[in-house]
Amino acid sequence: MPLTKKIIFSSVCIIVLCSSFSGCIFENLLGTSFSLTYFNICNDDGFAGVNISFTCSGSITVKMVGPDSFLLDSDSYFKGEHSKIFYLAEYRNSVTAGRYNLKAYDTDNKEIFTQSFSFGGADLNISDCEQKWWKRDSWIGGYSLLGLRLTVQNNGDVPAYPYNVVLNMDSAEDSNLALPCVIMPGESKNVDCFVYRKNEPEDSTFTVDLEDNEENTLATRNFSANVQDNVPVTRFSWQYGGHRRPNIPEPEYLYEYYSSLGRLNNEDYGLYVFDPYDDKYIDVIIDCIMFAFTQTGDVDKINYVASFVQNLEYKKDSETDDSYEYPSYPVETLFTGNGGGDCEDKAILTASILYNMGYDVALLRLPNHMAVGVSLSETAIPGYGFYTGGYYYLETTTPGKSCGFIPNEYTFSSTGVTTYPISSRALLTHSWEGDSVLIYTNTELGDFVKVVLYVENLGIGTAESVKVIAGFYKMSDLRVISESETISSIDLGVKKKLIITVEIPQTVETWFKTRIYYNYEFVDEKESISSFPTT
Repeated sequence: MPLTKKIIFSSVCIIVLCSSFSGCIFENLLGTSFSLTYFNICNDDGFAGVNISFTCSGSITVKMVGPDSFLLDSDSYFKGEHSKIFYLAEYRNSVTAGRYNLKAYDTDNKEIFTQSFSFGGADLNISDCEQKWWKRDSWIGGYSLLGLRLTVQNNGDVPAYPYNVVLNMDSAEDSNLALPCVIMPGESKNVDCFVYRKNEPEDSTFTVDLEDNEENTLATRNFSANVQDNVPVTRFSWQYGGHRRPNIPEPEYLYEYYSSLGRLNNEDYGLYVFDPYDDKYIDVIIDCIMFAFTQTGDVDKINYVASFVQNLEYKKDSETDDSYEYPSYPVETLFTGNGGGDCEDKAILTASILYNMGYDVALLRLPNHMAVGVSLSETAIPGYGFYTGGYYYLETTTPGKSCGFIPNEYTFSSTGVTTYPISSRALLTHSWEGDSVLIYTNTELGDFVKVVLYVENLGIGTAESVKVIAGFYKMSDLRVISESETISSIDLGVKKKLIITVEIPQTVETWFKTRIYYNYEFVDEKESISSFPTT
């Protein structure tokens, strides 16, 4: 299907109109007051926090301080009623047991309010364990464990974020990431994990440990092995030097997870390859399709993998709208309907398989098309040369096309190709809280906007020294005024929160934008729909 050009993210703006009087700092004889009217423990998209409602009679700063006196979160407010979530921990981190203090300060930095919260932490109990066993093809024999669904109760007083599942079976340890979830206090929830264990169990029991992202054990329990054939399979059929008919098991938990995810408006489709939760399942695919393939050359293996994907049905994302894009994760391409997808879906699947097999690959974005690039030596494929940046071209939509072959319509398009390497690199994106910015007018600080933004690393490498610029830009993209913040590092799979305020220019029409820079390169942007100054 055609691939659209980059779409700049846009968001609506929330206007907070303050009169000259209410914008000023007003103090009665008792000074600025603060009144807490409501609070409860909550989860805010992966951040554990306390949701509070309060009123204040003047300008204040509110802070959340942890058990070790470390500042966890803070924000500033004008006179009025407010509702805000203050975080107790970093993204998907466990909340440390202890006393937390919510503090309010006036403009003279005088403490005018304190509220203490004592938390004992999460207290998890595993009550049940559903097992997924796959009966392998008769010529291989035996059963493989392909998944665990744990029923977990949180008897603690803070949200819990299970991160890793460790399986101890037959004195051997296997582990994998738990699919992302949060278990609130008093809640019982399923925690799903894809675990690939090839061999049948010898012992009748096994142990499951549930860990957080710092490898602290959250819960542990022993279970009896319940080996039974309860994983459906799909048979894929294609011709490659003979009839190939491998059975591939369907990963129920993974499919449910990926099909529930929204799609990000980001041209770098490497994020669909980088996602770590299907890594071990990609190894299962490799075992299935490469079984009994006897050729050992790299080019032979690459062409064989390509032939498997090329013979999946070609499907448009929309039969009525050629501009519509819905990139699919590998398990979606294999098991949605009878399988198949368009050019980017097939390229993502091919790149995922080849990357797990140890090949240096990339996604190649061409005008109205996507293919895969494969890095091999210059003499690896006689008769063909590098297409771009040291990569051979690999077509994934047309059956029978080998690595190095370039369709006529893309022969002279190398200068219009964008290369997205599938390597250990960071991939940064960001969002605005509530998909909006707050606009303040007629305050003692002038007219300004405040944006709460979250920067997320969806890649497979840590991002160092990430620069965030929030500012006002003319239509010509000339920056008029801005503020910036630097994030020292963002690990893979982590979000970081920033609050930035910027003065609104009054003498020229501008648009508010936030931009993310990594390694001095501009990598992501969001822009307001409306221009400034507002009327």
